[in-house]
Amino acid sequence: MKQKKDIPILLLKEITRHGLKITRYKELDDQDILFKAAHRDDHYIFVFQLQGTSRIMVDFKEIALEGCAILCILPGQVHRGVSADKVEALFIAIETALIKDSLRHIFEEKVPQQAITHLAENDSILLEQSIDLLVALSEHADKGSLQLEIIRSLTDTCTGMIACEFDAVEDSNYGSTLRSVIITKQFKRYLSQSYHIERTPSGYAKRLNISASYLNEVVKQVTGFSASYWIQQQVIMEAKRVLFYTDYSVKEISSILGFEDQHYFSRFFKKGTGMSPMIFKQQYRK
Repeated sequence: MKQKKDIPILLLKEITRHGLKITRYKELDDQDILFKAAHRDDHYIFVFQLQGTSRIMVDFKEIALEGCAILCILPGQVHRGVSADKVEALFIAIETALIKDSLRHIFEEKVPQQAITHLAENDSILLEQSIDLLVALSEHADKGSLQLEIIRSLTDTCTGMIACEFDAVEDSNYGSTLRSVIITKQFKRYLSQSYHIERTPSGYAKRLNISASYLNEVVKQVTGFSASYWIQQQVIMEAKRVLFYTDYSVKEISSILGFEDQHYFSRFFKKGTGMSPMIFKQQYRK
């Protein structure tokens, strides 16, 4: 019998005990980081490309980085490198707990809409210098608690600079009321945490102390789609990941995603994608 295999998860604690790992790559150096098998991370990844051209697949979407740009990969997203040409880049792996809540909310809101952002030359130079300084200070993290405090402050500075670049990107929230935007952000945050156990707008509305109809109205106002749509998309994306990257059966996957009936899961998947889970697996794994 063929052995079933989960999607690999790269744990930051197996790479560093400091919650932060920054590596500079040039040209063809260490291309294994680009071409390793598709996997998830339990932490944030920022690819700060200084020059060159690269392509990275993130959750079935191929993202092209041209010249100076930053790609953010959220914890749990399945990704793999596709190609790299004359690339120089800084790879920043950082534990979620080390990113301030205010900054993390920006990434959670912006990255699903636009995973990359481009930098002006002056901004790129400042960010590169700040990251280089952080790397230099991190090499002396054993100097005591004060040194660690300095490193933490500079980490906040670097992630803050990156967040500013993403926050500058205009999105569909423009023109929406502040309350609507706040509710939508809270809904999406709860959704990312609970989609496998809660699949109804009423469940999320209860957590937000509002009615399901109001939640759907607000989310549609801000994003163009209802809360029901986003719940469906979250579940389907996770189903696609497991179908494509593992050898679990449809019955096992339906259980993993919290469906008691595999036939209901199959109908749910087909309604959202236009094909059955098995057809999807056959087509995308050719």
